[in-house]
Amino acid sequence: MKKVAIIGAGTIAKPLSIRLKAKGVNVCFSLRRNHQGPTFEELLAREKPQAVFVAISTLDKGEAARDYILASVKAGIPVITCEKGAFAYHAKALLPHLDKIGFSATVGGGTRMLKYVAGRHLADKQVEIHAVVNGTLNFIFDSEQSLGEACGEASRLGYAEPGASDPLSLINGELKDVGMKICDFFNTVLAKNEFITPKRLGSFTLTTKDLEELSQEGGNRRMVVSFTNKTPPKELRRLGKQFGPRCIDGWHITGSFRQITQASQLSSWLPGGVGNAVHIIEGKLGSGGIYTLSGPGAGPEPTTSAMLADFDELCG
Repeated sequence: MKKVAIIGAGTIAKPLSIRLKAKGVNVCFSLRRNHQGPTFEELLAREKPQAVFVAISTLDKGEAARDYILASVKAGIPVITCEKGAFAYHAKALLPHLDKIGFSATVGGGTRMLKYVAGRHLADKQVEIHAVVNGTLNFIFDSEQSLGEACGEASRLGYAEPGASDPLSLINGELKDVGMKICDFFNTVLAKNEFITPKRLGSFTLTTKDLEELSQEGGNRRMVVSFTNKTPPKELRRLGKQFGPRCIDGWHITGSFRQITQASQLSSWLPGGVGNAVHIIEGKLGSGGIYTLSGPGAGPEPTTSAMLADFDELCG
């Protein structure tokens, strides 16, 4: 029987444990964030799990997850993570061990879009990549409810990041999540010589006035992130408030609430509800093909599904 360890005890760790046991996998130990007792390294040496799942939220700058990941790979144990801060802030330390790390759950929910994008080997092609990476924001701005009602529903359904007490704090919490995911996306599947951190990307927060304006536009805006190693399209260069633009390692990176119209290319691939999606345009004017991957985004089930798929690949 395979045996694993789980770091975390929250909304991802609990269903993950249930699904692992249903697969006949023994969870030999679980650790909470403020664990007292034997160290993680001591437990690894004693229990000898075949894999470690890091299922904690990012309450720091990824240091806790980074340390769990590095301790595990140092012991020769594969790691599967959904935590976003480690690759956002510490990619340089983690990338040498990427073959022992399952990271697809950090971006894209159940789509495993990072594996899909990595498999297309896009760093050596002329390409535009556009993606919806936050299912909660997509759910809120795709909803026919008022913005306040949609935010309340997102919280009730467990889609929102922890700690939000009102629509403004909820959306700004999700924007912080988007910033880390932009970094995770770039650092794991596009970067060659440089990495990006949230500090280098730049922060993006909304004011009460910004939120009121977005609310008035209803479903005409969606949060979309873009990466291109071509000259950025004019619409990306003239966007207002946003993440970026940043040019890192030859890639132009942006993230903003983009306007949707029937004539806009966005309308052809944007996911509904809590969906995530990536839309790839290869070559000049799409001469290399146009590819779209979409699937479930926010929530425990899509995230645990991506983690279990990584586990099967690493330890199958």
